[in-house]
Amino acid sequence: MKQRSLQSKLFIAYLGMASLILFAFAAFFYLFVSGRLKESQISAMNTLNSSFKTQVDSAILDLDTVSVNINYSNMSKSILDQKFDLNISDSMLSDMSDLFISLSGTELKADQVNLYDFSGYVLQAGLSTMVKKTDDSRTEWLQKAREADGRKVITNPYLTYEYSKSAKYSQWMISVYRSFTNQYRRSVGVIETAKQCKSIFKSIISYEKKNHDDAASVYVFNQDGDLIYPYDISDSESSKLQDYYTLTDSSQTSSRLTSPLTDKDEYAARIDSGYTGFTYLTVQSKSAILAPVYQMLQILLAVVAAFLLASVIVSYRLSRSVVKPVKHLKHIIQRMELDTLGQEKVTSYPVSVNELEELYQAFQFMSDNLKDSMVKLTQAKEQEMHARNMALQTQINPHFYYNSLSSIMVLAENGDNDTVAKMCRNLSLIMRYITDTGSTTVSLADELDYVQKYLYCMKVRYQSSLNYNIDVDESLLSEEVPKLLIQPLVENAIKYGSNCAPPWTISVSSVIAENYWKITVTDNGPGFSEEACQKIAQNLAKADQNPGLPELKINGLGTVNVYLRWKIFCNGKIIFEYGNTEDGHGIVSIGRYISEDQEITQH
Repeated sequence: MKQRSLQSKLFIAYLGMASLILFAFAAFFYLFVSGRLKESQISAMNTLNSSFKTQVDSAILDLDTVSVNINYSNMSKSILDQKFDLNISDSMLSDMSDLFISLSGTELKADQVNLYDFSGYVLQAGLSTMVKKTDDSRTEWLQKAREADGRKVITNPYLTYEYSKSAKYSQWMISVYRSFTNQYRRSVGVIETAKQCKSIFKSIISYEKKNHDDAASVYVFNQDGDLIYPYDISDSESSKLQDYYTLTDSSQTSSRLTSPLTDKDEYAARIDSGYTGFTYLTVQSKSAILAPVYQMLQILLAVVAAFLLASVIVSYRLSRSVVKPVKHLKHIIQRMELDTLGQEKVTSYPVSVNELEELYQAFQFMSDNLKDSMVKLTQAKEQEMHARNMALQTQINPHFYYNSLSSIMVLAENGDNDTVAKMCRNLSLIMRYITDTGSTTVSLADELDYVQKYLYCMKVRYQSSLNYNIDVDESLLSEEVPKLLIQPLVENAIKYGSNCAPPWTISVSSVIAENYWKITVTDNGPGFSEEACQKIAQNLAKADQNPGLPELKINGLGTVNVYLRWKIFCNGKIIFEYGNTEDGHGIVSIGRYISEDQEITQH
């Protein structure tokens, strides 16, 4: 699983929380506002329906009132003769017309009043005033009026040229029929009061003109489910709109349906008139109802996007403010070394979080304590190293003394006083070099001088069986080295290089390269066996795994002893090589790498 950085996790967490809050608010706002808006819009549609019903019912009531007034008017019955024959004179027509107009009122509740008899004549007053024969277009409605037994009969909208002054212009009309009775309450004719559709549906037409494309669709159906508004459409369009009537229920004032015209979701408000039997439907598409919500949603999305952008910036700055000090602390830890502990004061770095400030203070406290501990440990190590070096300096193979004293006695018995004096002088200088506790380090020149005296003593002992040669470049003689660094290697070379027939030859030489120097001790003995190389390798590996000062050895310093002391002295950057030459003789090299600011001039 791929790990993320702390900053990315904090950034995602901050941004996720902000996004969750914003989108939750947006969703709540949309659902709440859309619900309230739908309720408000449906309530407005119901109010519209109620106003349409009131206005249309009022117009139909006016027509019905005129017909009732005519039916119950004694004047109309006195003007007409008892036979109720409408084939009347001009004076009687004028009287009846005036009567109808007076009963219609000053507001002309009816545009046209027609009085039919059963002899086939009609008396017209209003838009058209005359007496004429009845045509067959009225037969159906006249029959319905007679069968209604005094109740009103409302027609569907119809198109007629009858009341126009010009045959080019037609009019949409609605009529109310009612039977006409004489003074004996016997039906002798039919009264028709008619009004133009544009007047009856005036409120609906005015609403549609005022709102244009934003207006809801208004449909009016009669009690048989026939569409009566809009009235000026084709039969095919009317049949499609009639599906709205079947899709709604009279028991519900509002409902959600699928448009039979567009197959889109719509909301319909319905109200039924108990007076006319008309059903009023106001239909509005869901998209139109929620259009303000969609506009508000766009604004809301823009606001959410702006807040998200702000959240991204704030989240980034917050996560960075937390992570930046941690990274700063990490870089301090990465570049911290033992010799720089406690030098850099991390508490001076400004932080804005209390926990991070506490972390900085804790790290500073740890760094200071660690510095103190390392100083104490270093001092203890230095003291231990000094003590061990002192012990090593005082340590010497007793056989060397025994053999040297034996050689002096033999020389004395032979009368070689000069050699005895030189031998004693060298032994004295060797003992003084070893027992001098003033310093644990010397120049390479002093160490090689000690090696020279040691080899001289060994030469006196072995005489012609031992030869030696020291050839070290003068540029290296000033290099500082621990005491007894080269002598143990020479001692081992004599010890293991003499396991063959004499003469034995010991060589001490130097190598200077571009970036290192080394001292090489070579013998002409049988060299290192494979077993010896493996043992030395194991001892060196064990020493690397358990770093520290070497253990003292009673019988000599040992190869590992020299390796560890040289490694501690050089801080690990050393050269230590062992093996055999091409001729199979033993060779050991010890040296170090030259730093950039150190330069050795080779002579």
